Amino acid sequence: MLIHTITVYDWPASLLKEVETCFRNFIWSGDITRRKLVTVAWKKLCKPYSQGGLGIRSLITINAASNLKLCWDMLHSKESWAKLLKSRTIRSGKPINYHIFSSLWSSMKNEYNVIMENSVWLLGNGQTIRFWKDAWCGEPLINLITSQHPSIDEDATVDEFILDKHWCIP
Repeated sequence: MLIHTITVYDWPASLLKEVETCFRNFIWSGDITRRKLVTVAWKKLCKPYSQGGLGIRSLITINAASNLKLCWDMLHSKESWAKLLKSRTIRSGKPINYHIFSSLWSSMKNEYNVIMENSVWLLGNGQTIRFWKDAWCGEPLINLITSQHPSIDEDATVDEFILDKHWCIP
């Protein structure tokens, strides 16, 4: 039950540290309330066996990774929960700055920028990426144009600007 709630909600770091302290106390002394001299750092114990640890997973790390995955799922899922949450929290490709009553969004909002800064677009054949409106090369190109040009087809796809494997931009 603990792991389930950690994967859905962003727990306060102080609470996670307190729970991990109970884990550490139990490992070293057999009692969650009694501290004992620590001979190996907690970070070492949380490493996999192959790296000399005990394979214990840190709750803080699990919580951060789960929030990151939840945000990724929201951004890339076609399920109704993701569409609803995205429509409430993402405006013009950026997260909202004001508070909404959503326990899911409060756990994901800090991870949005991490995902955006560490993601890249795979163009493939370019048929599904809108040349002007999608942020496939940083910011949407339509935002960089100072004046609206009447001959621009705003819904043109990337593949329309490639001819014989070379860029063909009018």
